Amino acid sequence: MLEKLKSILLACLILSSMFLTYRLWFGKPPLEKGSSPYYEYAYFTPAPLLSAIVQPSEIIFSEGEEIYLFYRGEKQYVDLWEKGLQLIEDRLKVEMATHTSKESIAELLKTAPATLVYNFNPPVPLEYLVTGSANWYVNSIEKIIFIWEREQLDVFLEGEDLLCITVPDVEYSPEDFLPAIKKPYMRLPSFLALDFGNQDAGAEPDNTEEAFAADEIEGEETSGEAIEELPEELGFLTEVEINVASDIYLPLEDIYAAEVTLQKEELQQEKLVRAFFLDLSMARRIEERDGALYFTNGEKGLRIYPSGLLEYTAPHQERRQSDISYSAALQKGAESHALYGGWMPDIYLSEAEEVGGGYRFIWRAFLDGFILEGGDIGIEMLINEQGVSFYRRMCYVFGEELAGRKPFCSYKEAVAQALLLKKERLTKNKVTLLSLKPVYYFLQGENIEKAVPAWHIHFAETGVIYLRWDTLEPLI
Repeated sequence: MLEKLKSILLACLILSSMFLTYRLWFGKPPLEKGSSPYYEYAYFTPAPLLSAIVQPSEIIFSEGEEIYLFYRGEKQYVDLWEKGLQLIEDRLKVEMATHTSKESIAELLKTAPATLVYNFNPPVPLEYLVTGSANWYVNSIEKIIFIWEREQLDVFLEGEDLLCITVPDVEYSPEDFLPAIKKPYMRLPSFLALDFGNQDAGAEPDNTEEAFAADEIEGEETSGEAIEELPEELGFLTEVEINVASDIYLPLEDIYAAEVTLQKEELQQEKLVRAFFLDLSMARRIEERDGALYFTNGEKGLRIYPSGLLEYTAPHQERRQSDISYSAALQKGAESHALYGGWMPDIYLSEAEEVGGGYRFIWRAFLDGFILEGGDIGIEMLINEQGVSFYRRMCYVFGEELAGRKPFCSYKEAVAQALLLKKERLTKNKVTLLSLKPVYYFLQGENIEKAVPAWHIHFAETGVIYLRWDTLEPLI
C-alpha cells in the first residue's frame, strides 16, 4: 500500500512539473511586462517650423546710398523676414541655380537700384528654406542677397559655395520691402581714429566715410593742437590705431532706450522634471543646502536653483558620441528646446558651434533689436547623435520701462572709455575692434532684476566690456 502511494505521489510530481514547464514556456507574459505603464512626453510648446529655427541675425535694405538695418526683436524685422521667406518659398527654384563669383555680385551692386540682404549668423541649412535637389551644392547659407534690376530679380545664396538664381517676371518689387519707418545706418571704416579735436566726441557725421577721410587729411594740422587741449590721461587715445575687423553698422541718429524690468519665467516643476525623466518614480529628489532641488536617476541629473537657473547633465551621452549633421542637430535641438521648457516669443538662436561630434547651441532674448546679455541669461545646449548631454536655462520675460528713455552716449565716447578702462592691458598702440553694438545687460539688484541699456565693446586684446548707455560706467 505504501509503495502505491509513493508511485501516485511521484506521478503527480512529474505531471505538475510538466504543467509548470508548459506554463513557463507558453503561458501568460510575466506581470512586469504585462502591466508596464505607458508614458508620453508632454511638450511645453510645439516644435517650430524648420524655417523658424534659424532666422537672420540682421536684415539690410539698401536704396541708393541709404542703408537701413533691422535686428531680431523689431517689428519691421519680422515683417521683412516673412516677406522674404514667402518670396523664397514661392519663386526660388534651386534646380535652376548656377555658380557665380563675388566679383559678379560687386558689379551688379554698382548699378542696382535696391538690394536686400539677410545675414545668417549662425548659418541656416539650405533645406530649411527651400525644397529641391540643390542641397548638395551648399550645406549651409550664411547670406542671401536680393538684387533687383529691370524686369528680373537675382537671388544669391552664399555659403561654402556661391549660387545665383534668377527669378524672371517677379511680382515682388523693391517697394514691397521698403521699410515703413526708415532708420539710416552707417558702416564703420576699416580704420577708426579717435580725434576729439576736429569735432565733438558725441557728434555723428552725416557721411562717415567722408568724415573719417577728412580726419586723416586734416590730422597733421590739428592733432598737435588737439592733444594740447585734451586732459593728460586722454592724450594716448589720439595715438591708438583701431582696426575694425568686420562690418560694424551703427545708427546715424541718436539711440534712445530705458531700463526695463525683468520677470522670471514660471515653469510647472512636475511637468519640467517629467520632461527629463519621464517616470517620476525613477528620479530621486534631493534638497540641497543652498535651496536648490536636485533630481537624479543615477545616470543623469537635473538641478533647479532658487534663482530660476536650471541645469541638466547626462555624462553617459558624452561618452557615447557619434557624429551628427548640423541640420539634424538643429532640428533635434529645437525639439528638445520645446520639451525642456518651451520656446519663448523673444528667443532666437544666437550661437552655434561644432564640438566633439556634436554641437553647442545658445539662444538669447531680444527686445527692440537689442540682445539681452550678461550672467547665465539665455539657453545653452550640448547635443549629439545620442541626445542632449547638457542643458542650461535661465529665461526672463521683459516687463515695463522704469523711466523715460534717454539717448546713448556716442560710440566714439564709448570706445574711448573702454580703452581708458583697459589701458593697462594694451601693450601696443594698435587694437582690433571685433564688435560694437547697443545691447541690454542683465543686472540683478537686491529687490529688482532689470535689463540695463549698454554699449557692448569687444577688443581682441582686452575682451568684452559693457558700459552703461547714459554714463559709460562699467557694468563688468
